[in-house]
Amino acid sequence: MNDIDKLKAALDEWNAALDSGDIDRLVATCDPDVIVCNENTPTTVGVSFIRDKYASRMEQFDFESKVDIKEIQLFGDFAVLVTHFDVKAVHKETKEVGGGKGRLVIGYRKDQHGEWKMALDVDNNE
Repeated sequence: MNDIDKLKAALDEWNAALDSGDIDRLVATCDPDVIVCNENTPTTVGVSFIRDKYASRMEQFDFESKVDIKEIQLFGDFAVLVTHFDVKAVHKETKEVGGGKGRLVIGYRKDQHGEWKMALDVDNNE
């Protein structure tokens, strides 16, 4: 499998983990020093923020994620994906439907095992 296919698989794994509600699987897709720059939140560094942000959401909501990759650029052991995301979130108790969509820029860094891990998450909601 080439690096482009591995990057697509890494992104697919993130979405599968989110949609299945598996926080450990989600965190495993991330670089330990992942930088998160999401709208309306301070910039954070480290997987603990990912765990804190998504664990409570996964307890409350069922997710259905769609991501359309617009661009992939490789820079050695770093890659940038420009995507469009569309995530549907259904509250488990009330069945209220929410979610978000917009542009998402994701940076991946290849680790010592040759696996691509999310190192940067920058969203831009519509």
